[in-house]
Formats: sequence, structure tokens, C-alpha cells
Amino acid sequence: MRGTVLQSTKRELQAAVRSPLLWAALAAAALVLGLAGPFGTYDGLALPGRLAYWAFVAVVTWFTGFGSVALLNALLPGTRSATRDFLFGALAGLPVTTLVWVFNLWIFPEDGIGFLPLLAYVTMLAAIVSAIVSVFSEKMASGLAANSATAPAVVPERPPLLDRMPPALRGRLRYLSMQDHYVEVVTDKGSHLVLMRLSDAIAETAGIDGVQIHRSHWVAREAVTGSGRQGDRIVLQLAGGAELPVSRSKLREVREAGLL
Repeated sequence: MRGTVLQSTKRELQAAVRSPLLWAALAAAALVLGLAGPFGTYDGLALPGRLAYWAFVAVVTWFTGFGSVALLNALLPGTRSATRDFLFGALAGLPVTTLVWVFNLWIFPEDGIGFLPLLAYVTMLAAIVSAIVSVFSEKMASGLAANSATAPAVVPERPPLLDRMPPALRGRLRYLSMQDHYVEVVTDKGSHLVLMRLSDAIAETAGIDGVQIHRSHWVAREAVTGSGRQGDRIVLQLAGGAELPVSRSKLREVREAGLL
């Protein structure tokens, strides 16, 4: 459970990091706040210092708050809503405030704003921003759903590898495993041994998002439900109950894929 929660939170943060719109918004916020100099920063810092200060605060507070809300949503599953994210945003105000307060003690050791007044400002701001983000996310999701409803349905192309299996077993691909000179192809409908090399089998999974986690194993990303340890080995837990080991040489690739 813990691995699934952390994996879900990590994926949300990774998606946020890859958003050009987010970075543009943070840069704009840092520029406006740096020029305006609120909370005594206009008198306490020169323009370059103010810009650097607010750039740091904008980035750190956003990702701390976003990560906290994502973690709470993963720990407490439920339907996302503006009210729910407003409450979670308020709770995220505490770690965000702590970071800003400690940073201010270093930058303004004598004139920094007190913790409790800062907590009040940050908590309300984090709650409002979280609710606004939730509303816009819902509207975007509704728009995408409406567009997809009117667009012609796209039938996904079946990976060539499945054509090597009996028709009754051609389901959603879960993983591949070497068995001597054969590759065990496992779907949600069963498994089948195919006489071929693993590298050739992986080449025939075109269209499936997957990762080779071991010289003898490949997994479809959507089939991974969690991760754990067996002794000194890291294993991935898959739909259907299977567990496959991750080799040390593949650890970095598996982590970058967000599976750990």
C-alpha cells in the first residue's frame, strides 16, 4: 500500500515538473512579487535579491503544497472536488509555512514575519489555490471527455506479439519472462510459451508502454501494482499476483519510469 501511495504521488509530481505552463506561471509570479516586494522584501532586499527570493519561494512552496495535496489524495482515496482539495490545501499550509519560516530566519534573522501570522496567510492561500486548481482540472477533464465523445473512436493496434498466441489468450499484455529458449507471454487472459528471444519479443510489443526490468523479464507499465523486497532483491508486484525481480543494472531505468 505504501509503495502504491508513494508511486501515485511521484507520478503526479513528475507530470507537474514536465508542464511548461506551470513553469511559466511560477516565473511570472516570481517576477511580479519580486518587483512589488511584499512582506518587507522591498526594503530588505535589492531587486536581484528580491527576484531570487521570490523565485525560490514560488517554486518550493508550490511543489511542497502540490506534493502534500497529492499525497493526501493518495492516502485518502475519494472523488476529487474543489471542497476536498480546499481542505487538503489548508492542511498543506503547515509544511509550506514551516519551509518559508525557516528560510526567512536565514534571510531576515531579525525582521522575519512570525510563524503564526505566516501560517494564517499561507494556509488560506494554499487552500484557495488548491481549490482553483481543482476547478480548472475538472473543467479541462470535462472538455477532453466531451471532445473524445464526439471524436471517432480509435481502435488501438494490437501488438504483433499477441498474434503468436492462441486467440483465446489475446488479452491485455502484462509481462514477458524467459523460460529456457522460450518467452512466456502473459496477458490478463492467460499465458503462452513462444519460441523466440526476449529481445525479439519486446520488439513486438509496439504500442505497449513497458520496461525491461531484468535480463529475463519485461513488464507493461499498466500491469504494475506496487513494489517491495524479497530479501535483498527489489521486486515489482503485478496484476494477477505475480512478482518479478528488478536487476541492479535496470534499477535506474525502472525508477525513471516511475515504477519504484
